[in-house]
Amino acid sequence: MAYEIHLYCRTGGLSAAAGFEVLTAALPVEDRRDGEGWVSAEVGCQLEFSAGTPVVAAMIAELVPSDESGRVGASDAIATLTLSGEVESSAVSAVWRTAKSLWDVVPYDDGSGFAVDLDEL
Repeated sequence: MAYEIHLYCRTGGLSAAAGFEVLTAALPVEDRRDGEGWVSAEVGCQLEFSAGTPVVAAMIAELVPSDESGRVGASDAIATLTLSGEVESSAVSAVWRTAKSLWDVVPYDDGSGFAVDLDEL
């Protein structure tokens, strides 16, 4: 079964391609696929970076009422880490550390909500 972690990011309006590039600059990228408003690849786990689409706006709007900090409402992009099979925890940690060093980021998963703690990786 796959486990997904969503990083709600305030990038200042970066495109999906630009956001993906800065997020994965230090990681090996395999099987990259691009679409309108998203980029996906294997980077030690499956990573998808989405920005600037109605789907992203709807995902952000859906989570806004649950976020007591109010930071999700300011998000303009979502990085989704899908963990299944063999996952390199160093890759997950690298994506998390890079994202939070670049942007205001709020981690979320369906199991623990906003209580997901990626600093433990």
